[in-house]
Parts: sequence; C-alpha cells; structure tokens
Amino acid sequence: MIILDFYYVTLECLEKSLGVKKKILGQVKAFKSFGFNVSLIKTVRKGVLSRVFEMQKSLKINKNAVYYFRGFGFLFVFFKRKLRKLKKNGNILVLEIPTPIITSEKEFVKSKDNMLVKKIKWFLFNHSFPSVLEYFDLIVEYAPEDLKYTQGIENKFVYISNGVDVESIKLKNKNESNDINLISVANISNWHGFDRVIKGLYEYYYGDNKLDTREVFYYCVGEGDDLENLKKLVSELNLEKYVIFPGAKSGKELNNIFDKSDIAIGSLANHRKGLFYDAALKNREYCARGIPFILASPDPDFPEMFPYVFRVSSDEGAVNIKEIISWYERLIQENPDYSIEMRKYAEEHLSWQAKLMPVLERINKLSYENK
Repeated sequence: MIILDFYYVTLECLEKSLGVKKKILGQVKAFKSFGFNVSLIKTVRKGVLSRVFEMQKSLKINKNAVYYFRGFGFLFVFFKRKLRKLKKNGNILVLEIPTPIITSEKEFVKSKDNMLVKKIKWFLFNHSFPSVLEYFDLIVEYAPEDLKYTQGIENKFVYISNGVDVESIKLKNKNESNDINLISVANISNWHGFDRVIKGLYEYYYGDNKLDTREVFYYCVGEGDDLENLKKLVSELNLEKYVIFPGAKSGKELNNIFDKSDIAIGSLANHRKGLFYDAALKNREYCARGIPFILASPDPDFPEMFPYVFRVSSDEGAVNIKEIISWYERLIQENPDYSIEMRKYAEEHLSWQAKLMPVLERINKLSYENK
C-alpha cells in the first residue's frame, strides 16, 4: 500500500507563536518534498474549548492515510473516539510531542493557575496520558521520555531534533561597527534565562575590574510572560542604554537587527523547568543565519567541538561578557568566513528534510507492514 494522503493536524493557534508557525510550516514543506499530498488541518480560534469544537468538525475520518498530530496535550481526552475510528480505518497515526510528557506533568504541579483550573487541567491530563498513546503507531519526541510513559511501547518512539527551513532564512550581513551587539529572539519566558545576560552586562559595565573599552549592547527581541521582569531588572541595574527591547519582530525588521548583531543568545535556564537538554528551533535558525550563539544545555546538533557555540554553565550565574568577547574575537580572527561555514553546516545537517528522514522511514515501514 502506497500512502500519499497526509494530514498534519494541530490545535495550536499558528498566529499566536511565530516560532511554532515556522516549525509547522517547515515540517509541512518537508513532508511535501517526500511526495505526500499534505493537508494542514488547524484551528483559527483562540479559546481552548472553541478550538476543540472547531477541530472536531474539521477532522474528517478518511482511510489509508497518515494523520500526524501535534499540539493536543491534555486535550486529547476529547479526541479518543475519533482516534479509535481513524485507527479502525487503516490509517497510520503519528503523534509529535514537543516537550516530554513528564516535563509537562511537572509544569502542572508548578503552575500559577488557580486551584480549580489546575484541578481541571490535571484531570484532563490524567485521562489523556498515558492511555492515548495506545492509539498511535509512531511517537516523535525531541528529548528522552520518562519510563512511566514509554514502558511496554518503547518501539513506538523515535527521537529527532528540531530542524529549520534553511532556504527561508537570510544569511546575515557582517556588522562593521566596533561595538559588540548581542541578540535573542524568543517568546520571552523565565526559562530562557535572559536575566543572566543582563546581570552579566551589569558586571561588565559596573564591575571592579572593567578594562575592556568595547561597548556591548543587547537586543532582546520578542514579547512574553517574562518581558516586564526583564525590563524592571534593566531599570534597577541602570542598563537602559545597553539593553534594547524592540518588541516582536519578523521579516525585514528582524533581518535588519540580525545584520548589526554579532552573537545570539540561546536558552540559558532550561534547568528552571527541569530540562538539561536543548533542541530549540532558534539555535538552528541562528546557525542558518551564520551568527555564533551561546548555550547552557547540550544540544545534539552542536557537539562540543562545534566552534561557533560558546557554552556557559547551566545554573543561575551571570554570564561572563568579557569571556564571550574574547571567544568571539578569536573566532573571527581564525576564520573570517565563519558565517558561510555555519550556513553550509545548517544546509547539510539542520534542514527539516534531514531531521524528518527517520520519521519517513518508520512511516514507510508501517505502510509496508499494513499491506
């Protein structure tokens, strides 16, 4: 049986998060390049229940196709009946879990939701997992899952890392000024750890041993839950001149900020949500743009010997700006064409076509076994 029909199904509102939107559209493009007739089934409403009702109407039961589910989480409890029907009709069901289930479970416990909301979400979560996993033929994850959810179905899991649509990402121009410009782009959350950069800038500018005369600026691009906390910290530390909050940017505006930037900031506090592993989309986008970047957690796509990543400890300490400047100066002295090399690496190793190849192989195998 040759399967050509492929339904990518997500409950996530694509207009709410630019990162999620780029990821999903990049995956859809990759699956199309594999020869599938891909249909993206998504919701446009913002409310949780309204999205569930909309998806219930949109999700049609077809036969002998691939259904690739992403972004349902604890709301799977409302879709078990449809999953059963899809399974009976000879479809291959794939589930992508962006964050390990065990991590989501811990986040429920730490949630700031009121007690009633927390109890409702916890009830739905426990009626979704692990029981919903039995309906899926293949489960795609980005970090190791806890034995609590994998026991007895280990063969269903395939682990990959995030990819990017390299062709859609502009290679950055070289910054010609003597200043060092840092940039981060994110839906700003506490676990990004951007406060560690701000505290590092405070030590750089107001510490007892300041000798470096180069000015360092930090462009913290994006909106998010932790934005106001960062702005307050900048004000308290008298760093308004050096830390700029441009807001959420995309397209030409974002490209212009990257063109005057030298070093990008990845996630520096994954440990705050119990993760000591990184597969963030933005790391891959930084590489495709040809801008060196800073990480705290290990990322499987960038091994220790990868020269364009500066690694800091996974803790609460301020980042050492002087050390970063020294590293960057050595890098550009040893290899002035580092941006071109980073781009080539991204093309060869970080595209969605490369990342999803193990998933394609498993789907093809399942298709052959279903003959």
